[in-house]
Amino acid sequence: MIDILRLLLDFVALYSIYLILSVSLNLEYGYTGIPNFGKVLFFAGGAFVVGAVTARMLAPLAGVSLADYKLRNVVVSSQVTSFLSSNPLLSMGVLFSMLVLGALVGAILGWIASYPAIRLREDYLGMTLVVAGEIMRRIALNYDPLICGTLGVAVPSPYSFLRGITLDVFRTGFMFGVAMLVWYLAERLAHSPFGRLLRAVRDNELAAEALGKDVVKVRAIALVVGSGMAGLAGALYAFYTGVVHPNDCVPIRTFVVWVMVIIGGAGNNTGAALGSLIYLGVEKIIAIAKYYVHGIPFEINYVSYIALGIALILLLMFKPEGLVPERPPQIRSRSEAGES
Repeated sequence: MIDILRLLLDFVALYSIYLILSVSLNLEYGYTGIPNFGKVLFFAGGAFVVGAVTARMLAPLAGVSLADYKLRNVVVSSQVTSFLSSNPLLSMGVLFSMLVLGALVGAILGWIASYPAIRLREDYLGMTLVVAGEIMRRIALNYDPLICGTLGVAVPSPYSFLRGITLDVFRTGFMFGVAMLVWYLAERLAHSPFGRLLRAVRDNELAAEALGKDVVKVRAIALVVGSGMAGLAGALYAFYTGVVHPNDCVPIRTFVVWVMVIIGGAGNNTGAALGSLIYLGVEKIIAIAKYYVHGIPFEINYVSYIALGIALILLLMFKPEGLVPERPPQIRSRSEAGES
């Protein structure tokens, strides 16, 4: 029973991370029309800042030496975690502050990327963001002071004041709560006047400009907000896995999120949530199946890419709007508004 519960908690925790990523991409692409193929750049920003800062920041408080940190980062992280286990308030303070910092770093990277990229045509914009994400990963691999290069870096656990299944339940509940808050705020934004402006820019930039709207500024704001969400997801991921490695942020992570959004339905946050659930469900089923299927001449984990690739092709052929199509915003008439 405990093993099943842990499996379920792991599923919900990972779903929370992918939900935030899919909602952020849906804001950029589904509502604004920005082909962000560099989503992993902003996810990495949040994860890398947690890996680079958390242990180094707390080590002096815990009386832990940072000498030879690259080779001793696992030991340092373990000692800092032991220090946090007796300081619940400090642990929660560290958790919240690092999540805010991760979101802020993601937003700053989005702001920086918006200057050269947001003014490009869609195809060049997509290529620019893909390259930017890979540059970030290469820097992390080769610049040891960031997250210890090819070794990766261990992250102290802010949940260590709890034990056993209670820790898992609290951590997963917290992550899911954050994801639901992000989804709710994105939904409110989508149905606000600014959300309607995003759709207008997506559908017809020239018409929006003719009405006096600053299209470049609107798209930049959407990219900054979406990047901040992705940075938050990266920070949650770092604390959940307890380790940050540059190869966690390969380009395939971006395209996995794209699959989620397209399957669920671009321009609909409910669709983004459904697409995340479907993808992760298929991935987990295949991961479990590898323990029962033997004798096949290839790695079964790759079956998820094959299955979802086929599903994506069929969906684009027969239901290109996704499983949950975008719904036009409800605009009340003047008489209805006066009556209310």
